Amino acid sequence: MPVKINGSSSGSVTLEAPASGSDVTLTLPDGTGTSGQLLSTNGSGALSFVNGGKILQVVRATDSTQRTTTSTSMVDASISVTITPQKSDSNILLIWNARVSSANNGYTDIRIADSSNNAISGAEFAACGDGTSTEQTVTVTAIGWASPNTTNATTFKGRFATNTGTGSLRNNTQTGQLFAIEVAA
Repeated sequence: MPVKINGSSSGSVTLEAPASGSDVTLTLPDGTGTSGQLLSTNGSGALSFVNGGKILQVVRATDSTQRTTTSTSMVDASISVTITPQKSDSNILLIWNARVSSANNGYTDIRIADSSNNAISGAEFAACGDGTSTEQTVTVTAIGWASPNTTNATTFKGRFATNTGTGSLRNNTQTGQLFAIEVAA
């Protein structure tokens, strides 16, 4: 006879013995310290709690002002996000989406950096332009991964530079967005 467990708001789970073959014993973990974790099976009836990879929080910053630079060294792009990790071993997935323009014969680079201007792994470089005689404008996305190893507030920011002329962030035509997503280890 199957056992049906109804959810508190919707849905249900039905437990039923296999139609043929040997008995399967379902052994539940003791549940100690498992708040917010998922229960997983290895296919043989053994269950365990899984906690890695869960998104714990998302913080977003936006900018709708056009920004320009003539600097060939990275400068702040006036977009930053501060996240306070819930767990010291969490990782932070960073995503910056911006509409970027290059000057004629040039390119404009963007990067995500920490508060000390150190580039974030994977987001050291994303660019618009290829050195042709025409100005180019494209949507650019930089994606990085950080492991701050703290539960203190941590700030990440966008930076940009050009190799020639004026480079632009066209946030006035497409809102620039910077996301910090805390992922449990």
